[in-house]
Amino acid sequence: MLVKKSTGFTLLEVLITMTIIGILTAVAAPSFITFIKRDRLVTNSNQLHSVFKFARSEAVKRDQVVSLKTSNKQWQVQTEIDSKQTMLNMFEITHNSISVGLEDINISSTGELSQSYQILVTDGDSSTSDFTLCILQSGQSWLAEAPETC
Repeated sequence: MLVKKSTGFTLLEVLITMTIIGILTAVAAPSFITFIKRDRLVTNSNQLHSVFKFARSEAVKRDQVVSLKTSNKQWQVQTEIDSKQTMLNMFEITHNSISVGLEDINISSTGELSQSYQILVTDGDSSTSDFTLCILQSGQSWLAEAPETC
């Protein structure tokens, strides 16, 4: 007599597997959400810093003043080319939960500024650390993670 062996899963096995997946998801979700928020802050901070360094290098390379102008949540790198203000590059906030304390800055042809700046990048959430773009009057810049100050 042939015994037919069944293949597949029983209802009990499927329910236990689904329960384990549910528990793991419930435990991992808060960590994943915090990871996403932190990634947004890091991305915007790095892009902001990159645009500043680009503007400073353009000022030195072109041997002329380069301006960082705020315009509708953007930071535009502008300089005069052929007697016209021309935008060379731009920083734009990538997510509406992020706010950046943008300021107009003029960079001299030597890469120096008229004063030092601290530009805060925040999401207003206490579960993540904010970042500050620290810019010295000499033009040297770095990112500092809160609560560290410039």
